[in-house]
Amino acid sequence: MPDQPASERTEAPTEERLRKARREGRVPSSQEVPSVLVLAAFAVALALAAPGLYQWVYSSVRAGVSAEIARPMDVDQMAGHLKSTFGRSILAAVPFLIAGAAASVLASLVSSGWALSATAVKPKLDRISPINGLKNLVSLRSVVKLLVSLAKLAAILLITGVYLADQKDAILALWHAPLDGILAESGRIVFGVLVRVLIGLAVVALADLLYQRWQYKRGLRMTRQEVKEERKRYELAPELKGRMRAMQIAMTRRRMLQDVAEADVVLANPTHVAVAVKYDASMMNAPMVVAKGPDLLAQKIKDIAEENNVPVVHRPELARAVYKAVDIGQTIPQTLFVAVAEVLAMIYRLKKQRGTVNSHG
Repeated sequence: MPDQPASERTEAPTEERLRKARREGRVPSSQEVPSVLVLAAFAVALALAAPGLYQWVYSSVRAGVSAEIARPMDVDQMAGHLKSTFGRSILAAVPFLIAGAAASVLASLVSSGWALSATAVKPKLDRISPINGLKNLVSLRSVVKLLVSLAKLAAILLITGVYLADQKDAILALWHAPLDGILAESGRIVFGVLVRVLIGLAVVALADLLYQRWQYKRGLRMTRQEVKEERKRYELAPELKGRMRAMQIAMTRRRMLQDVAEADVVLANPTHVAVAVKYDASMMNAPMVVAKGPDLLAQKIKDIAEENNVPVVHRPELARAVYKAVDIGQTIPQTLFVAVAEVLAMIYRLKKQRGTVNSHG
């Protein structure tokens, strides 16, 4: 279907439209959230590793500045010394690399959620089209990116300037401080700037994330006709729903009527309701209603009962009470248990008497 004008796309995207977009790899994404989370991860790693990192930097700088060498080194020894120093540098960077990788994964989950799509990595020629590139330069998205970048720069400059101005005396005191004091105070100032910049960037990232999600849903808006067509594809027509419902009712009624033949007794209010009850002491704690129905269905239940020699007992009040209180497949409640048990006991006595008469005959 050709793209409709934006003015006609007034309906919010349906759940199916959103799922389809995710399958195609189109998800809301913010470039600011990953950068803030990675920077925050580096700050946390720096805070945790600061004591050990400080000692390593201090000893390395002191050894390098003072040129303390126990004995002259040849080329091989110098190469080994440099290799050892490089290895310690890599080990010192490992916590920061792990923190950055974890923050990148977390940023993707926060910004876009969990979404894997092979469609998203397929090459698309329109992405390298000069015409599309010019369109993107003057689009609302590009303007928002520019504004976000300017907001970030302004926040960083403002926060850094205010904080360094407040730390002016501490910075000037570094001129006369010893080496270990310079490293410790410099680390404190840098970390202070980093924390404050992070807070400012987090505010910018949150605003950008909310905008990107709004823009994402806005880009997936649908016309009313598209919504109607989608409902037709994924929802059943009312006529078909009614037909399926009628078929389900018919099947349930058919199974219910089949169970009448296995009942022990049918309680009836001569013309209005009929309830078929079954009781098996070895399997049931109380008698169970296996079928019930009003009017024509009640007559059908009584006819099937007579065809299968199931006694039909006219107890209007009891029949109405059981009909109202008990659904098919449920057992008789305690309030009606005694009355139903009396009827069943009477039926069992009659069956026993008939069996005795037949055996004597």
